[in-house]
Formats: sequence, C-alpha cells, structure tokens
Amino acid sequence: MSGAALAQPRSLEDPWLDDLANQIWSKPEFSMVPIDYEAVPRGPYSGPRLDERGLRVVFCGIPSDYGTAFLLHLIERRVNLVAAVCSTRWQRTHPKTDLIARIAGHLGRPVEITANANAETFARSDLVVMASFDQILAPDTLAVPSRGWLNVHPSLLPRHRGPEPIYWTIANGDREAGITVHLTVPRIDAGPILAQRRVEVFDGDTAGSLSKRLVAEGLSALDETLDGLSSGRAKPVANESEAASYEGPVRQIGIDWDQPFAQIDRLVRAGHPDQPPYFTYRGRRRYIYAVRRVNSDAISEATGAGPRAPAPWVGGPGDEMLAIVRDAVVAVRWQPVGHTHAVRALAKQQFP
Repeated sequence: MSGAALAQPRSLEDPWLDDLANQIWSKPEFSMVPIDYEAVPRGPYSGPRLDERGLRVVFCGIPSDYGTAFLLHLIERRVNLVAAVCSTRWQRTHPKTDLIARIAGHLGRPVEITANANAETFARSDLVVMASFDQILAPDTLAVPSRGWLNVHPSLLPRHRGPEPIYWTIANGDREAGITVHLTVPRIDAGPILAQRRVEVFDGDTAGSLSKRLVAEGLSALDETLDGLSSGRAKPVANESEAASYEGPVRQIGIDWDQPFAQIDRLVRAGHPDQPPYFTYRGRRRYIYAVRRVNSDAISEATGAGPRAPAPWVGGPGDEMLAIVRDAVVAVRWQPVGHTHAVRALAKQQFP
C-alpha cells in the first residue's frame, strides 16, 4: 500500500486513539517536539485486542507527531506490543505527561519512563522499534532483544546520519529525501538497512511538510520490515557508501544577511516549525518563520548599499520587517519565541 494511502487515518476502533490520529494527520506539517494533546480517554480501550502470538515488540519514542504516528500505526497493525519506553529528556522543555506513556497505559501495556535507557531492564522482547527517540544506546542494551533494535530514520541513509536529518536535507538544498528502517548498531545510524523509501523535496518544503510526507512513506517501510522479519525473508543491505555523511545537532542559528536569498530561504524552511533561525533587534532575539522577496523599486525604506539586517517596515504588516540580502530585498516574518528543542544533552548522551 502506498504511503499516501497509509497516511489516511483509518479507524483504530477506539474513540480516543481515533481522535488523536485524526488530529495528527490533519496537520499540514509534522513537528519533532511533543504534541500538546490534553484530551483524556472517556473509557477503557475499545479496539480489537492486539496480537499476543507474533513478535514481541517494545516501542521507544518521544511523543512528537513523528514518533506518535509510528506507535499508532503499530497499534493499527495489532502487533504484539508488550511495552513502551519513554525518555525524560524532552520534559525539560515540555513538562507534560508523556503521551506515549498515556497511549501504552490506555492499552494496558507496561511503561518505562527513563533518563537513561541503558540503565533499565527491558521487558522480554524480540524486537524494539524506535521512532524519534533521543538517547544513544550501549552495545549491551542493543543485545537485549533477540531480533535487535529497529530505528526509523528520516533520511536516505547513509546520507544525513545524525539527530536532525530533515533539517540538513533542506538546508543543504537536496532535491531528494528519504526514510530508512535499519538495524541499530553502536555507531550512530550506521546499521544494516532493511527498508527505504525516496521522496522528492519540493521547492517550498519546510522541515514540517517534508516530515509529514516522510512519515507517510515510512509506515509502509516499517510494514515491509516487520513482515520480512516475521517471515525470515528480511535482507539487510550494507549502510555504507561514498555518499555517507553525518551532521550534528542543530543549535540556535543567527542569520548572516550577507548571503543569497536562496540560502537564507533554505535555512528558514529547514527550521520551520521547530528550530527557526533568529536575528537580534534592539537587544532581543526575533525568530524567523518565513522570508519572501519584495519589490525593492517600490520600497524607499530598503535603499542603501549592501546587506542589511531587518528594520521596521513603515506601512507593512506588523509581523514583518525588511532586510537586504546579497541579491534581494526581503520581508522577514518573525515571532518573539522560537527554538523548542531541548538544547542541552544529558550527561553521556551527547551526539558528537
């Protein structure tokens, strides 16, 4: 089944889970930060029983649109979900009850909420599925499940290894993106590939719009992997080539206006919606959510030589300022708050 078809919410036969799935898939963009979903179940889980004979699966993730969509898909498949593992790292910036834990609890499955997955005893399992999990795993931990750990990584591995592949796909101007299901090994995102899907990057894509399309394709890639592992027909492919690359975490980025418009536009779209770049005006940061070219002939405020940081636009929209970049006059749409990722790694959990 195509990714587009899988992305259409299908009934989980449980009102609370159906409402959650509909809310996620109705969004034009997916976020990698936790969902604000306050609704509570009005009754016990009412969907079909999950399989209790197939591969015993543990799910690990944070409750982003990305991670939650994959957990809901596993429930839709009625996999033998035996437990869920949640990370406490994101709660430093989003101090809410973990949605992954709430879903597992609704299903009557045990939950482990941990700051260090390497220090915990996992439920007996055949397979662990990770989607949007923010911890680095030790070799001993990876050896626990008999069939290994699967990671659903949103890039065309081995390109864009690391924690922020969608950001770097857009920031680098790639014309093609992808999503990969691979076995997890001690090296970051370097394990054998079990399934992969390719997606075109559109000119106006943001990290959020691309993320949604990648998840839609990733659901079928995960299905292919689970079916292959269950039947014994999975054929791992080496995750190495000359195209391999690694990019580290995205830090808060201040825009250098002495660049071409196309480069600045990519940085802004790469940071939307979770990690917008910023500029400083009167000692305060303003976070950039969009830039667009304007007709410089009609704007006297933009006259002057060379690039210039944003300044007030007399008569323009209240949430826009004018800037001059290397090859254009641009309107900069901004907000006073921005970067929503946790920006400090836990001890011994730093990405290189």
